[in-house]
Amino acid sequence: MRLSVFVDAPSPIHRLDPRVKLAVLACFSVGELLFNDPVFLSFSFAALVVLAALGRVLRPWLIGTFLVVVVGGLSFFMWPLMLKLRGFGGPEIWIYGAGMGLRVTNILLMGLLVLLTSRTEEILAGLAALSVPVPGVGSVGLPFPAIFALGLTFRLVPALLATANHVVEAQRLRGLRYDEGGLVTRARRYVPLLVPILAGSLRSATRMSWALEAKGFGSGRPRTSYMVLRMRALDWVVLGLTIAWVAGAVVLRVHGVGYRAYSGF
Repeated sequence: MRLSVFVDAPSPIHRLDPRVKLAVLACFSVGELLFNDPVFLSFSFAALVVLAALGRVLRPWLIGTFLVVVVGGLSFFMWPLMLKLRGFGGPEIWIYGAGMGLRVTNILLMGLLVLLTSRTEEILAGLAALSVPVPGVGSVGLPFPAIFALGLTFRLVPALLATANHVVEAQRLRGLRYDEGGLVTRARRYVPLLVPILAGSLRSATRMSWALEAKGFGSGRPRTSYMVLRMRALDWVVLGLTIAWVAGAVVLRVHGVGYRAYSGF
């Protein structure tokens, strides 16, 4: 089982500075929140397909798309349901739901594209580099413990899934069958697996705490990093295009392009 969604490929998106990727993700999310027209938002989805192809991660990105569409589908059905409970009706509520669903889907798919083209270490280094020291105030930005916790999430959640998979495979070798019987019977067979999975998780957490204590985590001393980030010409070009895109999105929104006004809601 893979412990990361990162796909190593020689593409210009992979070579971008992680700070630029995070800035593009933030600006893209803001831009998507400005619009609600499903036709207009579908162009954003088409642009994401082009970016995934450019980053040479189109196949895994499309696989992840099927999972993300489930979340967007829930939004597509929940918004019309809530509007119907408030007394609204007609095709407008479904158009509104489609816009909300596409908005959520596009933001999640952009985040997936960043994860597919960036190592965990690069994302964390980018977040840490966004913290700016201000005289008399300290460091302005995300605190390092929060960045470290995010990194643990990226690493430990897949590791926990891998541990669960190993336990299941080990029990299958011992003759335990999980694919026989009814739904309740299968669920009961998974209950005993919680003990070794929980024990393994606690053991990993204990070792992690020992390692952090041995390395002086939280000592307050200046922290060094083996990864040095440097902006290149391509990074500045992409950052400039991103800022221009956000400015254009604001102008379009002010003029009502890409935004549908619905009567009553």
